[in-house]
Amino acid sequence: MPERSGKQGQAPFAGYDRLDARQVKDGLSDHSQIDLEAVESYERSHKGREAVLDKLRYMRGTEPFQGYDALSAEEVLAVLAKADMATIKTVRDYERKFANRPEVMEEVVRVHRLRRATEPASAPPAYQPTSARSGASVRRARKGRGP
Repeated sequence: MPERSGKQGQAPFAGYDRLDARQVKDGLSDHSQIDLEAVESYERSHKGREAVLDKLRYMRGTEPFQGYDALSAEEVLAVLAKADMATIKTVRDYERKFANRPEVMEEVVRVHRLRRATEPASAPPAYQPTSARSGASVRRARKGRGP
């Protein structure tokens, strides 16, 4: 990952101004949400390339939990061991879109399978289509009478 420029108004990382729109778009997945925010801010105020801004709109997202982008793969694995199903799925989706670290993805699959095997599945709501009722019973139901 290129070194970040820490100064206000400067390129978000070294060499940014030499990259064409395609090169910027291709490299965005290597950056954290903090980096993407800096790229978007700089791009809006300096270059304004619509293709880059479109890609940034797609790439920007909420971390699965506070501070996620700053965690190493090992730290994410430790969190996954205690995570609920919603967090596991959020991490999976986020990793697919951004970092796609193999060790994290493998652990997501393993923990997800383990949770599914040990946690009871919630029952889907009962389905009763209106079309299954006869015309007479529908009319009675509308008038407040039973079958």
